[in-house]
Amino acid sequence: MKIIKIGLALGGGGARGLAHVGVLKVLEEEQIQVDYIAGTSMGAIIGAMYAQNPSADALIDRLKSFFSSQDYDSLGLKYIVPKNDQNPSFLSQLAQVVAKRIIVNIAQSRIGIIKTDRLTNAISVLIKEGNIEDTQIPFAVATTDLNSGQTVLFEEGDIREAVIISSSIPGFISPHKWDGKLLTDGSVTAPVPVEEARQMGADIVIGVNVALSHLQPMDAPHLLDIISRADQIKGKYLSRVQMSTADVQIHPQIEEAHWSELLRYQEFIEAGIQETREKLPQIRVIIAQKKSFFKNLFR
Repeated sequence: MKIIKIGLALGGGGARGLAHVGVLKVLEEEQIQVDYIAGTSMGAIIGAMYAQNPSADALIDRLKSFFSSQDYDSLGLKYIVPKNDQNPSFLSQLAQVVAKRIIVNIAQSRIGIIKTDRLTNAISVLIKEGNIEDTQIPFAVATTDLNSGQTVLFEEGDIREAVIISSSIPGFISPHKWDGKLLTDGSVTAPVPVEEARQMGADIVIGVNVALSHLQPMDAPHLLDIISRADQIKGKYLSRVQMSTADVQIHPQIEEAHWSELLRYQEFIEAGIQETREKLPQIRVIIAQKKSFFKNLFR
């Protein structure tokens, strides 16, 4: 019987969340057994895939296949990735302003820019049909109730449905009505679900935060840029607070990246690998300390 249980709290962060794959790969190679996984948004997607089939290599192969498929193209994310021109021309600047005004006009009549069925199709390709309680590694999905402002944790039920809800980025994908609640992206209240991993039964929680560590200075920001930056700052602060309660904090070093830049997955996975390898000594020390504590407690 295993003395201590290790939980992983995989945070949200869009494309940067692909760094979670690198974290899982290193832990697997080092034979550090993960007993629980709690995931938010992209952390829920990666966590679900791994919980169903605990093989980092199989996970990477599945992602590569998806990113080269029509299912990925149909998401339309290439139209969302921002263009970071060093010296944009007048026409380029004008096009950006027009695009932002179009988004504002759309927002007046819709509650999401990306159609939910496109996300549903993508999740169906990545995650096998089944229930959360039937995964090989115990798994939980964090979502946010827009009515109460509380985190709603799914530990049972349709795994695809729960992950879709947790991945519904506010403003881009419509919220979901569920049991009298209006649920959306778990990152709103649980950007790194450390507390949720402990609730599952973890004695040690490894928190993985993929939020931006550095914010680029803004130059002549548009209204939407300001709103987005304010949301980033709030999320950054909440992530830091939640990570402070983790036994081990892993923060992959990722340069500026938009949440939709999924095709940079190799770069993000490598960042997760490097950061986790650096934290291995700390992880082993904490595991040894916890084992010693429990052995002495039950003598």
